[in-house]
Amino acid sequence: MSLEKWPKIDVKADRSYPVFLGVSLEELGEFLHLQFEDVEHILIISHQVVADVYLDRLQKGLLDYRVNQIIVPAGEQEKSLERISQLTRAALECETDRKTLVIALGGGVIGDLAGFFASVFMRGIRLIQVPTTLLAQVDSSVGGKVAVNHPLGKNIIGAFYPPLAVWTDFSTLDSLPWEEVENGLAESIKHALIADRSLFEFFENEEERIKEREKSIWSEMVVRSSAVKVNIVSQDEREQGVRALLNLGHSFGHALETEMNYRGVTHGQGVSIGIAAASHLANAKGLMTIAEVDRIKQLLNRFGLPIMIPGQDPRALLERMQADKKNQGGRKILILPKGIGQAVVSRECTDQEILAAWKQVIS
Repeated sequence: MSLEKWPKIDVKADRSYPVFLGVSLEELGEFLHLQFEDVEHILIISHQVVADVYLDRLQKGLLDYRVNQIIVPAGEQEKSLERISQLTRAALECETDRKTLVIALGGGVIGDLAGFFASVFMRGIRLIQVPTTLLAQVDSSVGGKVAVNHPLGKNIIGAFYPPLAVWTDFSTLDSLPWEEVENGLAESIKHALIADRSLFEFFENEEERIKEREKSIWSEMVVRSSAVKVNIVSQDEREQGVRALLNLGHSFGHALETEMNYRGVTHGQGVSIGIAAASHLANAKGLMTIAEVDRIKQLLNRFGLPIMIPGQDPRALLERMQADKKNQGGRKILILPKGIGQAVVSRECTDQEILAAWKQVIS
């Protein structure tokens, strides 16, 4: 039987891998049988809410394997070295070895945590990403970035560790709370801003159908947004050039998340506020008009995404940006939109310019 039965796009990298789109959880076992003869043990890492809804469906296709599950608490704060240590103990109790296949079943936090665990356990074991949230499907499951957090910065401890495959079942989006949808919409709108003006217009034109969760529109949204990520990662797997553009909004957003100790603001909300701040900075640098800034902010607002945050200290947030992974030689490296549909890497933003951008988004 051929893999052609499942729709996919391929990430072209040092070790290429498929991103399957619109497949079913139950069929993952069939794919594993076709591709990997030496898999005997599967370790599924998830959190309870996802496992309650989707674990049985996934395991229906895995009856020929020895399967264990490790359930971890939900939340960004679980991305820690302490949790990796606890995962390691649990995995050893399950007799996990170098031939084990890890399946990350969940959203971006699970993908990061399980992926980083797979990258370091016994110097690296096999991994498949099964993203169940919009954010994970359009963004975090693709590209091989895995990481945990440090008190001084988000995703500071990590690796590039591509999965063997990404297995995306659109039906897992049906039960997604709207707050989780917003997380993914922030990343999808970011993709449109940096590389696909027509996708930005799609969000403007299809607002109501997206909010009504029309299946065909959601499928188109995931496929088009994923395609942006796949195209960029295929050009620059290890973020030496164009892949840095995917961080639009993230330098600001990660600083905000860290300052708030990952409570009171979701990743998508942080990215949305970060996009607004970066847009104001881009306007100050002559990269876009104030009308374009307003258009971006209006679209974010229409989907319930914030463009302001109350009660924060802009200087404390600026200090948090010192830990950004893109920085070089003490200089802050920022991604700024250039109009709508393009972005640039800026190495010449002063602290005063960045402070001014923060003040535009702090109420």
